[in-house]
Amino acid sequence: MKRRKILPILIAMGLAFTALAGCGKDTEKAADTSNTAPTADTKEDTKAEGEASEAAADKAAAEEVDPYGPVSDETTIIHVGRAESANVTYKDGEDSLNNYIVKYLQDKLNVEYVYDFSVDDTQYETKVAMAIASGDMPDVMNVTYTQLVQLVNADAVEDMTDAFYTYRSEGLAKCFDSTNGITESLSSFDGRMMAIGDIQPGMDAVPMVYIRGDWMDELGLEEPETLEDLVNIAKAFKEKNPGGNVTTGIVGSKDIVQKGGGAWHINNLFTVFNAYPKMWITQEDGSVVYGSITEETRTALTEIRKLVEEGVIDPSFAVRDGDQCTEMINNGQAGIFFGAWWSNQWPVVSMLEGADDSVYWNSYLAPLTEEGKLNVPMKSPTSTYVVVKKGCSEEIKEAVVKTINYQYDLDQGQAEGVRPNGNDDPFSWHFFPINVLHCDYDAKEIQIQSVMDCIDGKVAYEDLSGDGKTWYNGYTAVVNEGFRKAIETNITTANGWGWANGAWTVQKNTDKLNQTYAATYADSPSMESLWGTLETQEDEFFLQVLTGDASIDKFDDFVSQWKALGGDTITQEINDMVKAQ
Repeated sequence: MKRRKILPILIAMGLAFTALAGCGKDTEKAADTSNTAPTADTKEDTKAEGEASEAAADKAAAEEVDPYGPVSDETTIIHVGRAESANVTYKDGEDSLNNYIVKYLQDKLNVEYVYDFSVDDTQYETKVAMAIASGDMPDVMNVTYTQLVQLVNADAVEDMTDAFYTYRSEGLAKCFDSTNGITESLSSFDGRMMAIGDIQPGMDAVPMVYIRGDWMDELGLEEPETLEDLVNIAKAFKEKNPGGNVTTGIVGSKDIVQKGGGAWHINNLFTVFNAYPKMWITQEDGSVVYGSITEETRTALTEIRKLVEEGVIDPSFAVRDGDQCTEMINNGQAGIFFGAWWSNQWPVVSMLEGADDSVYWNSYLAPLTEEGKLNVPMKSPTSTYVVVKKGCSEEIKEAVVKTINYQYDLDQGQAEGVRPNGNDDPFSWHFFPINVLHCDYDAKEIQIQSVMDCIDGKVAYEDLSGDGKTWYNGYTAVVNEGFRKAIETNITTANGWGWANGAWTVQKNTDKLNQTYAATYADSPSMESLWGTLETQEDEFFLQVLTGDASIDKFDDFVSQWKALGGDTITQEINDMVKAQ
């Protein structure tokens, strides 16, 4: 089976322009996008995908398919493999299988979800690899791109083309359209959709810095813009010791570079030096280079090492995980960390929930470059793929698509009308049996702009869509009555404030965003066998430099070794792929 190698550059650029034109939107969402022009294979596949889509659409119209109707008169049983998130709260007595969302879907579709395995998300990829190796796979599970290729090559998964285009809802179709075909392209082989890719919001890629606002006020500190501003705040926190327990400036984890964004990284400290580690970068001559081996990255490592030596960054970050970072913040040992727009909800809301009323956090787009821009390494919409095991019935394939239809709608509306006790009941997309997110690529930019337009009287409250009402309720509750009142109302209201506050920090500053796309996000043929070793070498070297265990003078040795271990081979393949467009 022919493996998809590249995605179109014009598609990715189109996403950027669409986002900026719509509401000054940004980026993320979630996975890997390419910004290279279509290859002949891509064009053939695109044509085949279009023909398959049209045929399925015609079939759906002829049969008047109900994308939300019961699968059959008899209960359809779906065996699922899924990941569990430790950050999800359920009602007392409920869990990921026994909750109101799963019961609702089972009733609507006349299906029964059986979890063959349900493991912590840190163990999930290993569990899936074991299931693939043994051949003992559940009917449906989420896999990485590498695992998808492995399964397709082994003819181990069902072709989902007809089922997807026949049963997808209008909402899900709109969601996929928001990626301009990128997600469908990533999931397609020889013109057939062999998986259903997830879609995550583009805003996730924007790196933000979070700072204890009450400490800033206490010490009379101004909002940061430059790296120098940020360093001065960190040093002031350590020297003046507000709260009496400060031990470090910026708290972070060993996952220093997180593609597509996250929490506890130091992405911002690389991009401020125009360094883009873990991305394929197009150079001025049109050639492509891996961002981790550039001179800009050498400079960034040198300067970040200085911050570790000065104590601005605690050197123990090299052995620290996210839970330990959270503990340090909760204990008042640090008042600065890097995160994403959603970090205003987690971990900020959870940290404020048990804190004194005087504690609060501010979020900023910083540090900015000398040009006053925040460099944003863009990512593709898709990183996870829902696959259906080879040999599964048409009913199971239909049930999978219809389940995702409902999951998309439930997430968009925050399960309004489905929660037994309204907003008093917790909700998360992790409640879904097929634990995958589908969110329009530009959803967060559109959502927060509509909320702010509603606050300004330009949009009626009743016209707010998706979780816009939740964001509005939370944001206005905190602005009008304070965070404690939002917590007392319910956790959903507090979370709504967190999401809205974080999204607005990005949306109101879109003029500062310098969105940077990779040359390609597709894997080259040799990456499947070589990339794991190269990534391990890279991560270890970066940590050694930043902790002082290796000199930056060894950077050239690192690059030479990286090339010798397969980096040159992969770089040539990537360049050939890009030039072929």
